[in-house]
Amino acid sequence: MKKFLKKATTSIIGAGLLSAGVLLSSSNVMASGYQVVLQGSRVTAMGNCAVGFRAGAPSLFFNPGAMAMEQNSSIMLGGNIVSSNVQYLGANSTTIEETDSPLSPPFFAYGIYKVNEKLTVGLGVVTPFGSTVTWGNEWSGRYSLNELSLKAFVIQPTVSYKVSEKFGIGVGLDIATGSVSLERNLPIAQAGGDSNVLLEGSATPAIGFNIGAYYEASDKVSLGISYRSKIDLTVEEGDATFTVPQLGPIQAAFQATKFDATLPLPSVISVGVGIKPIEKLQLALEWNMTGWDAYQELKFEYDAPVLGSTETVSDRHYKNSSVFKFGAEYMATESLALRGGIYYDQTAVEDGYITPETPDANTIGYTLGLGYTVGERFTIDVHYLLVDKAERENVAAPNSGGIDGTFEAGANVFGLGLSYKFGGSSKASE
Repeated sequence: MKKFLKKATTSIIGAGLLSAGVLLSSSNVMASGYQVVLQGSRVTAMGNCAVGFRAGAPSLFFNPGAMAMEQNSSIMLGGNIVSSNVQYLGANSTTIEETDSPLSPPFFAYGIYKVNEKLTVGLGVVTPFGSTVTWGNEWSGRYSLNELSLKAFVIQPTVSYKVSEKFGIGVGLDIATGSVSLERNLPIAQAGGDSNVLLEGSATPAIGFNIGAYYEASDKVSLGISYRSKIDLTVEEGDATFTVPQLGPIQAAFQATKFDATLPLPSVISVGVGIKPIEKLQLALEWNMTGWDAYQELKFEYDAPVLGSTETVSDRHYKNSSVFKFGAEYMATESLALRGGIYYDQTAVEDGYITPETPDANTIGYTLGLGYTVGERFTIDVHYLLVDKAERENVAAPNSGGIDGTFEAGANVFGLGLSYKFGGSSKASE
């Protein structure tokens, strides 16, 4: 009995606490690993491109080197409505099961201020990590996950300097924090009823940095490069609470305890090119690489022994992955911008390491949007993103915490951005 309980605890809590540490986890259908890239309506509509051209206030997040090249101070507020769905077919089943996840609302807010012609400062608040995934307590994988609720955000103070009329550089701090709640069933038939574990924790604020450079080679070609550092985000004194109906030695083996866990927000390097073949048309090409190889294992340490063990380790074996993007914007009139784009996002999760929290696969994203400027200074942007992940079969590797079967995921994202420019010149689009 004790051997069985210890094995169950290791696989369910050790691997399952993946999500407890994953407040950096994102909507698991949005991007590779646990990323979400929804930090600007114009950017999203243009295939998530923002590094190689003047993207407005979102340059603060995507390439701070371009922020100094903006001609105006500005403020921007916006958000997204994400409707995601994950389907699962068990290895020996003909029944397709799916999530019943509520809508999630990632948001973004920026303020940039031109101190003078050379110096620009800004502050951004974004939610690049966060999701709610609900499988329920009756699906076949309920011993891996019932429900996951993640809330995370990043505050980014940034400084950008225009070195010359063609070249700008910038640097900022990334201050990240968040919280998580996870629930899953426990496979303990001897307990005499449904048993579960509830994991809750908050992350200690952690700091990273980002840096970027932007160069306008000519009126038709611009170049950008940016780097966002890895951040180790840590849950300290998280709560692990067990509900085991039967009294006696089984219940005694699952006493509430505290846990600590650390998970990386990986580094990201981005290179982009902006091309204006004609005055009204802005094209963008971009490549990102995310340093997922920093995530090789997930380790949890407990304040009190759980069935004789004070730590568990689960293998992850993530690999670096790339995203290839293309976006376009056409000024149909002086006030109306039409936008579209596409991107291909390689998965970071190797075969055998797919879990219900992150059923990742190679992804194609299709984007559309438009922007309309009222009175030269106030702009309304709307966007739509269709996320299509490839179907992927998983044969769970030992000590991965995954389950056998086939996963397929997708999402529909609708969003809105409102921005206002003040000071300087008031062009409809920059």
